[in-house]
Formats: sequence, structure tokens, C-alpha cells
Amino acid sequence: MTSGTKMLNNFLNDRCDFRDIFFQASKTAGIFFTLSKVKHSETGTVKGAGFRKVTGDFSHLQNCEITPTLTDELLSHGIDIGLREPEANFDNEKIKLFLRELDGSLRERGKLCVENIDISFGVSDSAFGIFNGRKTLLNDRYRMKFFISVITARGDKKETFSSSVIAVEPKSRDFLDDCVKKSEFALETAMALLEAESAPTGRMPVLIKNEAGGTLIHEAIGHSLEADAVRQGISPVYAGAIGKKIASGAVTVIDDPTIPGKNGSYLFDDEGVQASRSVLIEKGILKTYLMDRKEARFLKTESNGHGRRASFKDKPIPRMGITYLAGGDYDFNDLLKKAGKGILVKKMGGGQVNPANGDFVFEVTEGYLIEGGSIGPLIRRATLAGNGPEILRNIQCVGGAVGWDNGTCGKDGQGAPVSDGMPDTLLPEVVVGGE
Repeated sequence: MTSGTKMLNNFLNDRCDFRDIFFQASKTAGIFFTLSKVKHSETGTVKGAGFRKVTGDFSHLQNCEITPTLTDELLSHGIDIGLREPEANFDNEKIKLFLRELDGSLRERGKLCVENIDISFGVSDSAFGIFNGRKTLLNDRYRMKFFISVITARGDKKETFSSSVIAVEPKSRDFLDDCVKKSEFALETAMALLEAESAPTGRMPVLIKNEAGGTLIHEAIGHSLEADAVRQGISPVYAGAIGKKIASGAVTVIDDPTIPGKNGSYLFDDEGVQASRSVLIEKGILKTYLMDRKEARFLKTESNGHGRRASFKDKPIPRMGITYLAGGDYDFNDLLKKAGKGILVKKMGGGQVNPANGDFVFEVTEGYLIEGGSIGPLIRRATLAGNGPEILRNIQCVGGAVGWDNGTCGKDGQGAPVSDGMPDTLLPEVVVGGE
């Protein structure tokens, strides 16, 4: 941290292509529960400002705490921070009682096969301000998060299944009910996995259910279309490909942070550019990249509102918000019949993608055999391996309703809240691996 007043004078007087100031006030509170007891609780407060100047490909970033002196100095230059005071309050004793009762109920239902249950509950509330050289634009972000991991064991077998619930408003009436439902399903699945057969191996059709969310789209195509990755050669597959056919006509991919009520929703990006619906791929044709202001200058166009940063200490970079594969016309039962024999994916796990060529490997945390065009038994430890560009070219059969998932996306050491979506989608051939 350096002197805010001195920093401000240098910031306003130095020559550059453009500059902005990012203000942040955040509060967090959380409870961590394991081994049938509260492990620890924590709270946090952040209040700071990040000053950024951009010249060509170089970004100069400094940060400091927001103090009364800095606030007055900013006002003397006509810059009003305007942040509200965030709150991260919840009934601590009520939540602790809820976690104890939930843990006890799950252990009773799981009898002797539950080895442990890890639960976290947290609230974060942030107010952001972006001074874009003309005025300060305000963003708010509230999140209430619940995460549970149920570990079961029998003999030499051990299985884990996790679930989460995210609310984006302080008073979500169904939040705790959803936590109970997700927890009970996590227990049931973790127990069932102890009896499940290993996944088959080889090339086969894979039907991704919409409830799995759009992890595949996020990882296999989304990161590859971030403008910095394209320009810097990290993702050369789509360099110079705007206006060209890169996928089948059944594929339309959109990033739309203006969709309300999701983890990746925002009104303005972290450079003060208004969020907008960006069609990345339309019926197989590449239309645009995900851009911040700096990358847009190199492309001689305008930012489409995807410059995002983790905090006032970080520089904005092109990021996804709410990325999804648009719906098609196929019914789920028709897709099952077309698959014939393969696997059905209802929940995706972690994975790795090589942005240089699009090769990917993903874990399947909840998957089922497809036999004779019908859903068969639960399978365990399946992985999917393939190539993103090839998958996009081969997708022909896409269902109607888009299902969603929420999470945190990591890039360049920064985490950003995102959502991704996908309808029921049949991948005609994917390499499936097992234990």
C-alpha cells in the first residue's frame, strides 16, 4: 500500500491511453463444520481502491486503503466513491444448530458407512465502484453459499459426493430447504457409489443432461474465446477465425451476464462497461471474442463488457460471466434413443483443458450407463477425454431447456463468480475412461 494522495496526483497527471479507479468495500463471514462440530468461524473486511493506467499492452496498477483523507482528496477532483456499507450478517447460533441437526440426520440415515461430513456456510457482501474517467458506476454483489461433501466408506472402498447451494439475494426463503435436499441427495449418491460398477472404457456416445450445467462449454470453448488468450497465442485455434465456421450449425454459444439471479450476473463489468449479451458462436459461425477495454483496442473495436477482476488489487482481464450453449429442438427421450449405448452425465467434476489445441479431460461425478436407449445403473469414476473444437463440429442433437450451474472460475490467479449452462446434449463420440 502507498500513500493514496500522492498516488492520486500521479494517477491523474500521467499520460496514458486510458485509466480507471476501482473501489471495493466487502464483508465476509463463514462457518466451517466437520467431525460433527464447528471447526472454526471467520469474518473479514476489505476496503480499498485500485488505480490503473493502460498504455499499449502495459497496465500499471497501484492500490491503497480507502481513508477519509483519500475520500476528501477524490472529492476535490470531482470523484465521488459513493460506496454503501456492506453487511454480512446471519444468525450465527441458528446456522450452527442447523448444521448440527443436518449432520446428525445424515449420519443417522447413513448408518455406519458415513466416514465424515464436511460443511461450509458463508455470506459475502460487496459494493464496487468503477470510476471510468467521467463518473463512478456502482455494482453490488451478495452471495450466500452452502457446500457439503459426504464421505462414505465400506471395506476398502471410499466414495465422496459433493453438492452446493448459492443464493444471490439476502432473503432467499428456500435456501435452507435447498441445502437439506442437496445434502440428502449427496448422502444417497455417496452411498450408492459404494455399490456402483466402474465406468466402461472406450469411444462411445455421451449424453450430457442439462442439470450438469455447462462446464464442458465453459472449459472447452469459453476460455479459448477470451481475447487475451487468442491475441497472445495461448489459444491459437480461433485466432483470425471471426466470420468463419468453427462448429456445427446446431451450436450457438452466448455469454450474457445480464441474466438476473445467477452467480455470474452483473450490471457493469469491472471497467465500468455496461454488461451485454454477446453471441460468441452463431449457428457454427464465430462472431466475436470476450473482450475487455485493452483487448478491444488491439482489435479496433469496443469492449463487450467482459473485463473482470477479483479485487481492487487485481487488474481486469477478459473473463466469462454467464456462458451457455443455446437450446435446440430435441426431446430428452429422443436423445436417449439416439445414444443407444453409452453413458449419461448428470454432474461434471473437475478437469483440465489445453488452450493451445482444445484437448480436455473431465471427471464425471454422477454418471449412468445408457443401455438400449434407456437409463441404466449408476457408474463410478468415469472420465471424459476429447477435443473441444472437434466436439463443437460434431454436435448435432441439442435439447431445449438450458440447465445451469454456478461456480468460481480461476484465471491468472484471480477467481471470478460465473455461471454456465447447457441443454441436454448428445456428444456422438467421446473417449470414456474408468478406474
